[in-house]
Amino acid sequence: MAGEEWTGGCMCGAVRFRAQGSPIRVEICHCRTCRKATGSAFAVFVLFAGDQVVIESGETIRFVSSETVIRHSCGGCGSPVFDTFTHSDNIDFHLGALDQAERLVPQREVWTARRLPWVSRAPGTTCHRFGNPD
Repeated sequence: MAGEEWTGGCMCGAVRFRAQGSPIRVEICHCRTCRKATGSAFAVFVLFAGDQVVIESGETIRFVSSETVIRHSCGGCGSPVFDTFTHSDNIDFHLGALDQAERLVPQREVWTARRLPWVSRAPGTTCHRFGNPD
């Protein structure tokens, strides 16, 4: 995947991004904050190093959801697109925002202590009961 290019954006197409190379990881998060931010049972993220990413168009609305996470959504359609961090240059794109989402498979799950009881573990994932181990 080293030479690959990944593209994506929000639902209305105003926010568009491009990433080069392999993602650092693909991760499912079961924490309450991610559930609230996505309106879903869990969130799935694709993490890239900041220097791999270019935001090609659009402006995002930023929401500081914790001491370390800033959530970015499209100001037009409201789609959550990516998260940035106060402690890192990495960027976590929502898997559903990628044009090629079907090519990626989650490798790990975090905050499994908060997993809803009817949600099954994704096959082949490494599970972490609480937050991010790195």
